[in-house]
Amino acid sequence: MNAFTNSELIGTAIFALILVILAYRIIRGMPTMTGDISALRKRTLVWTQVALVLTVLQLNFKAGDWRFAIILGLIVLFTGSVWLAARHYDLLRPTEPESADEDKE
Repeated sequence: MNAFTNSELIGTAIFALILVILAYRIIRGMPTMTGDISALRKRTLVWTQVALVLTVLQLNFKAGDWRFAIILGLIVLFTGSVWLAARHYDLLRPTEPESADEDKE
């Protein structure tokens, strides 16, 4: 099995730190989003599923080398956390009654 070098560990830690900062900024900005959060939720769910499938394929077909699988796993955690936050804020938003808008017209 391949051992990790110090530069690979540092690179992985920097990549994880970048993803954490990005996720924090995206999630903190969600309550003030004026757009449709459900669209963001759908996109992040798709990317979470894609990254998860790629991670599983990487683990199955590349036995012994964990480097790329770790990066894909970090991406799964990033997209999954953004999806969960988008789902949470989408459920908290009050639904606008569409029938009331149609009655006014």
